[in-house]
Amino acid sequence: MAEKGERKMEEMQLGLELERELFLLSVVLGCGLGLLYDIFRVFRAALPHGKILTFFEDIIYTFLYGFALFTFCTGLTGAIRGFVLVGMLIGSVIEHLTVGNAVVSVLRSLFSIIRKLFAKTFSPVVKFITKRADGFMDCFVKKCKISSLRKKTSKST
Repeated sequence: MAEKGERKMEEMQLGLELERELFLLSVVLGCGLGLLYDIFRVFRAALPHGKILTFFEDIIYTFLYGFALFTFCTGLTGAIRGFVLVGMLIGSVIEHLTVGNAVVSVLRSLFSIIRKLFAKTFSPVVKFITKRADGFMDCFVKKCKISSLRKKTSKST
């Protein structure tokens, strides 16, 4: 009976080299997940929205982070390891403090350029539609005024 417990313990222990490798890989995974969060940040800046949608975006990101942790740990070691979570968190922080702000800045600039191109491209179309809609509304309002005047004159006679 004691042999089974000892075998189980041996299976659960990883070598120091493997743990170091897993830790470094988890730091890289954390950097990748940090970049994913930067994409969320750029999306929020490009298309501003309320607190509720931001809350759901954060929930989705948290689930993705947990899923990455679970699959990484169970796929490589068969169990969830605390040092892997620490490595992922360290990777996320390193990404944020080094390239994260630069990536967000570049992506925001890119979205700004795209938004300006769309504005220049579609502003004539929008102006055309707006003029037609204003013309339609003016015509509709005039017809409504005429019909209301007719109703008033027919009631008075």
